[in-house]
Amino acid sequence: MNVEAKLRTALRMCAIASVVGCLSAPAAAYTWFTEDALFTSFFPGESTSPTTWTPTPTELAALRTTLGYPVPRASFGWTIAGSAQAPTGFAIIDEQLGQHEPITFGVKLGADCVIDRIEVMVYREAYGDGVRAEPFRRQFAGKTARDPLRVGKDIQLVSGATVSSRSLATGARRAAVLCEVWRAGLGRV
Repeated sequence: MNVEAKLRTALRMCAIASVVGCLSAPAAAYTWFTEDALFTSFFPGESTSPTTWTPTPTELAALRTTLGYPVPRASFGWTIAGSAQAPTGFAIIDEQLGQHEPITFGVKLGADCVIDRIEVMVYREAYGDGVRAEPFRRQFAGKTARDPLRVGKDIQLVSGATVSSRSLATGARRAAVLCEVWRAGLGRV
């Protein structure tokens, strides 16, 4: 092989390596809400207080049965709007794995654990952030733990964001189920 052929081969290999490197490079995280901004948006003008809930073994069993999988961590941070004795709503920040990276989102629920709103806080994937669009997020309003919250059933996916659509549906359902079990433990059924 002459020098010119070797040079062409080397250049092709460099071009292929750079394309592969670009395709596999991690995406930058895009942050749309901080915790404070999210809670201010969820509960404008209302007083809020944070609390941490660690499910009991009985509650963990109920969660696993209802969700169909074990909960991803031992405790959950909640924000209560209004007062603990007379809440006007709840919010949880959670994460669900997208295609390759976690999606951080917040869910606002009414005092009856009905989903009011869902917001994407941090999106780390290179594509699929169409789940941030209001028409997609609006589908979750009014849903409860008794709804399927499944893409193809009661949630329409975003084209080009199939995995992200499923991930947020899974996370929203988990938030509704967690809220109901947590609220039952607080005597608010």
